[in-house]
Amino acid sequence: MHVSVIIPAYNEAARLPSTLAATADYFHLRPETFEILVVDDGSTDGMAAVVAEFAALHPDTSVQCLSYGGNRGKGFAVRHGMLRAGGDLRLFCDADLATPAEEYEVVLTAMTQAGAEIGIGSRPLRNSHLLVHQPWVREWMGRGFNKAVQLLAVPGIADTQCGFKLFTAAAAQDVFSRCRIDGFAFDSEALYIARRLGYIIAEVPIRWSHKDGSKVSMVRDGLQMLRDLTTIRWMHRTLQKTEEKARPTSSLHPKA
Repeated sequence: MHVSVIIPAYNEAARLPSTLAATADYFHLRPETFEILVVDDGSTDGMAAVVAEFAALHPDTSVQCLSYGGNRGKGFAVRHGMLRAGGDLRLFCDADLATPAEEYEVVLTAMTQAGAEIGIGSRPLRNSHLLVHQPWVREWMGRGFNKAVQLLAVPGIADTQCGFKLFTAAAAQDVFSRCRIDGFAFDSEALYIARRLGYIIAEVPIRWSHKDGSKVSMVRDGLQMLRDLTTIRWMHRTLQKTEEKARPTSSLHPKA
């Protein structure tokens, strides 16, 4: 298999060298071929040059920076990368590697066991290991948002916002081609669409550590996320569950 690792990033020039090195080191030890796609969401700190320098210093690693100009939002950046990736499997993870790259194998194994096309890292599950917690205000507000997500969009999923999600190529194309939300509520929209289309989602306990430097404003972005949540059902109101019968079959888990 070929794996695409999509890293949405805005002004992450300082973090990226260690993130790219850790990601490349891990995947070089695995049997899959891989590519790393850094999606530049309108950075102003020379981040694209940092990616180019890393690629030049590591010719054995397929690394490129995708740019589109302007700051469009994390949802737009993830969608841009997922739809342009070439991997049979497509993982998006945060630039701070709050969830280490090694958790890829944990999520992939859980997907395989469940016959799932989508695997998502989840922090609240009993077997998850939160090595460094968020400040209590962020953790409290995050739990409140997850309650709203379960009420309005995706019931039964404990953590829609963890930035570590793995899709088969077919599921990524099918889901992200329908997504419209550019902001931080994009995860909830993607999972809502996936559910409507009948994809199996494996929610997986992972290791996670809070990293300083989050771009999320708990007040401004939190309010926008709640507004976006209320529009998800309306935006996709014509998406019928009957489409499940016509959805693409996953190449990783062929159906009988």
